[in-house]
Parts: sequence; structure tokens; C-alpha cells
Amino acid sequence: MGYSLRKAKTPDLAGSEKYYDQALRIDPKHLGTLEYSGELYLMKGELARAEQRLAALDAACNRSCTEYADLKRAIERYKASGQKYVSSDY
Repeated sequence: MGYSLRKAKTPDLAGSEKYYDQALRIDPKHLGTLEYSGELYLMKGELARAEQRLAALDAACNRSCTEYADLKRAIERYKASGQKYVSSDY
């Protein structure tokens, strides 16, 4: 649900965050949820929180998972674009 709300034509960021938070309460190391919630924080302009999610991914998979690499690239794009979220969707 969090992903669907975030990716909707008119994103519901607050609703998305609620579902991501619920998922992380159930499984705090869920790689996909950590990545997607990090992207959500970039959409909201909350770089520090996105970087916290990246650190949690690092702890969970030791930089060896695609979720870590994907969020790291998203943060790099965000910084390179002047603190604006840049979707990786084509």
C-alpha cells in the first residue's frame, strides 16, 4: 500500500508513510520497505531521514543488496539536482 500511494498519479505521501511505518514495525529490516521509505523521504525533502534509511540498509545487508544501491543512487540524484527528488521511473 505504501508504494501504491507514493506512486499514484496524485501521491499520498502521508498515507504512504503510515503504511511504510507499519511495515517497519513488523519487520524493521525489510529491505524493500527501507528503500522505498527512503525514497519517500526524498520526495518530502527530508534528506537526513533518507540517509538514516540508507544506514539501516547498510546495517541489514552490508552494502551488498540492490535496495542499498538503488537508494544510494536516488540520494545522489537528489543531491545533484539541488535537493529535488528525481524519479528513477522511465
